Amino acid sequence: MAESALEAGDLKLLTEMAFSAERLDEHEKSLEWHVAAAAKAGNRPATEWNGEDLRDETLLVKFMESEKQGLAIGLNMAGYVAEAAVRVPHCGLVVEKRLAPLFQRTLPDVEVVAYPESVASKSGESVFTANPLTLKRVLGASPADIERRFLPIEPPAAMAAELKERYLAGRDLPLVGISWWSSHFGKDLPSVEDWAGFVGSTDAIFVSIQYGDVDADLEILKAAAPGRIVVDDSVDQMTDMDRFAAQLGALDAVVTISNTGAHLAGAMGIPTCLIRDDWFRRQWPVRSDRTPWYPDTRVFGRERRPWREVFPGVQSRLGKWFSAGGERRERG
Repeated sequence: MAESALEAGDLKLLTEMAFSAERLDEHEKSLEWHVAAAAKAGNRPATEWNGEDLRDETLLVKFMESEKQGLAIGLNMAGYVAEAAVRVPHCGLVVEKRLAPLFQRTLPDVEVVAYPESVASKSGESVFTANPLTLKRVLGASPADIERRFLPIEPPAAMAAELKERYLAGRDLPLVGISWWSSHFGKDLPSVEDWAGFVGSTDAIFVSIQYGDVDADLEILKAAAPGRIVVDDSVDQMTDMDRFAAQLGALDAVVTISNTGAHLAGAMGIPTCLIRDDWFRRQWPVRSDRTPWYPDTRVFGRERRPWREVFPGVQSRLGKWFSAGGERRERG
């Protein structure tokens, strides 16, 4: 289908096939088709970096190129930027304004600016450009390439430690973030009663990382796990992603549906259980429970089961993490 789409110039179909290939763990094939679609669409500027040695020039990486882009783009590619940056005398990165502090902390040798600002060449020479697709094309996108380059996004450590102490309040239980609801019409989600069964039967303190007006849901969850549901009104992921990242950094694990929080938790290297429905989700695998983009994330698909049958697998995975002392994966 992809080859036919390429021959016919059907870029929409070709792009969807590229996303489908990634869901099937065919990352290199996905990259090939994304590159072909970009070339056919004429979306590769003359200034695009092709991996050549930039002795005096500036490399400008754009994770945000328009107002319509979502927050998740580029969160999983800090390691790619770090590798590109060592090849050039000056590297800049354009991100959504709420993410600028996170990326600057993670990539101290890169000049990070908030969209729509840009970075000028410090040498007075040319500025070469790159976006996530460019970096994958130049540096490689095999599963081994992707996982080897994983660089966790860094939260504000002192803030995370303060939140952790406050959430625990002297108790000796794991802290687990949960996010269960979305306003998006195209998602099949477990009911709040399914989530209540999960929190009620899991020995942990649950921290809501859910956005939106969910007061009624929270009452149901609090009744299912009395004294073990934490709601922190000082955290607003819509306005302060640094504090939201600190909240995630305070946790031992996250259980969530697909949303920006899932991507940020995965990008931070937090042990994460991602609950996936059976509908088409571009970002998440269907052949396995792992994605090289987020090595510490495990994906739990519905697989045509009642949602209540998905949660025992989540509980088992959490138990394995907690029995190992809650230690996070060590990275070289």
